[in-house]
Amino acid sequence: MRRIIPLILVALTACVPPVDDSSIGVARFASYPDDLFTALELACSSPAQTFLRLSENRVECREYLPPEPTAALILSHDGTQEDLPQLVIRFDAHADTLGWLVENDVFLNVPRRSSSALELRERDPRMTRTLNALYRRAGGVPE
Repeated sequence: MRRIIPLILVALTACVPPVDDSSIGVARFASYPDDLFTALELACSSPAQTFLRLSENRVECREYLPPEPTAALILSHDGTQEDLPQLVIRFDAHADTLGWLVENDVFLNVPRRSSSALELRERDPRMTRTLNALYRRAGGVPE
């Protein structure tokens, strides 16, 4: 997971990147994706990271960024030093007639002083490949 952070930062620290509301990745699992959620929890274990199980079918890893990109995001987007920007990688699982569909969302969350937090998203082919490989290792089939 640590190797994907620089890729995201390069793409997202531009002045105002385009916002893409769609998920970065989708995969199908024959059964509940417990191996995927366990792998994410194990990978999200450094001191700068926090693993959250938001519900039975939603997990996320939040990670604080290095000082330079943090400062750039705060200055560029009316951020605050009291609530620092974080990289968020979120996975949602939904049961359907074919098994389980897992969607992920990757964004920078930038809390702001004068309004609600800004979520910066940018598609990155390398990030998509990394997440698809994670899906495969956990028993899923990327779609």
